[in-house]
Amino acid sequence: MLSSRSRQTADSGRLKAKAYRLFKWHTASGWLAGGILVWVVSALTFFLAAPSSPSLPPIAQGALLNLLSLYFPVFFLAVCLLFFLTRKRLAIDWRHNFSLDQLTAVKESVLVFSYLLITQLLLGLWGHAGLHFPGPDIYDPSLHDLFDVGIWVGMYFAIYVVVPLVWLFFRSFDWNRLFASLRWKRDLWIISAYWALDFFGPIVFGANFFGLDPWLYALAIPGGIIVNTLGAGLPVVILMHIILIPRLAIIFNSKFTVIAIAGLFYAIFSLFDPGVDYSNGQQALLSVTYIVMTQMLVGMGKAAFTVVTGNPFIHFITLHVLSARIPLDTEMYGEIFSSQ
Repeated sequence: MLSSRSRQTADSGRLKAKAYRLFKWHTASGWLAGGILVWVVSALTFFLAAPSSPSLPPIAQGALLNLLSLYFPVFFLAVCLLFFLTRKRLAIDWRHNFSLDQLTAVKESVLVFSYLLITQLLLGLWGHAGLHFPGPDIYDPSLHDLFDVGIWVGMYFAIYVVVPLVWLFFRSFDWNRLFASLRWKRDLWIISAYWALDFFGPIVFGANFFGLDPWLYALAIPGGIIVNTLGAGLPVVILMHIILIPRLAIIFNSKFTVIAIAGLFYAIFSLFDPGVDYSNGQQALLSVTYIVMTQMLVGMGKAAFTVVTGNPFIHFITLHVLSARIPLDTEMYGEIFSSQ
């Protein structure tokens, strides 16, 4: 039988564990509420400020229609529906699969957020580059060529792939352990269904994909996949899905909190998407609030795939380079590659 002191120690340990779980839950609830508040404030600010502006940034044209017909459906299909369909799955061993240290997770999460914000401001304001080519510009075949594509890919690959990979190396990240944990057969239905939605969805809403010259497809689809993988896909996979999300998952006891924070992270990643306008204070306000209002929902959709499957690459196939970017970018890259 346990001695009185042993029982007291065991009871104390259980109380501490319970208190820690409650602390994590209350902390997660507060962060989730904060994430929701950020989204609500951004949406209200945008719709209250837009009527008094003489013009809207190009990216924000048709904002309400885009929100209702595109961004809310992405949220409901990729977050709410996916959560329902995978509700019986076992918990993911984030620490083991992603080589994590509980004691440094908070510090590292703050570090990656700070790194993203600082580098985005430098790349966007100084380098005139954003997550998706051609950065804050609206694509113009007379202004943007293959050299510009190469500069964009080089900057994003160096800052968001090479540097984070070096950091992971010094953190003794075990890639073999991560790849061994992936269950592709189990998740094949998710990949197939959501790839179809995200491929045909942009086409239904106006992307010019069908009807191009056949030789444009031969140039633009593989070329676009390569440059988007190096300049956009891998940066998001590594920085958000391999570094940030697993750390958030062991900090908080709430999947929705992880998804909400990751959605905000992706919105920061999108601050210099094509069509934003930072030429003056009013246009900057509209651009930032529109990005947060829309891209936070998109980012939550992307994050949901990793949170429910533990696979950081599924979003790359279903909600990024291999789905939406093909119908959206094929015409542009066809013109760029064919002009060389």
